[in-house]
Amino acid sequence: MTLDQKITQIDQKILIARLLDVPGTVMFGLAIYARFYADGDAFIRFLNTPKIVDSMFIVGAVLMCWGGFRIFKLKRERARMLAADQ
Repeated sequence: MTLDQKITQIDQKILIARLLDVPGTVMFGLAIYARFYADGDAFIRFLNTPKIVDSMFIVGAVLMCWGGFRIFKLKRERARMLAADQ
């Protein structure tokens, strides 16, 4: 496998990690909206339930951390490959 193929493969993994990071970001954003701005009058009924909002904070934060860690790791590997090529 050539360096260009490896870089392309890493770029595809980064794209997948970014796409998997989106639900966590959306959940975390909705939880922030529900907790601090909705005041019991959210546009979606389940955002008025504190237990659900707390769960959304936790799950969203975990997914965002996992995605960030995975992307950071892949970008570091990509940079290492490019540096070794020069």
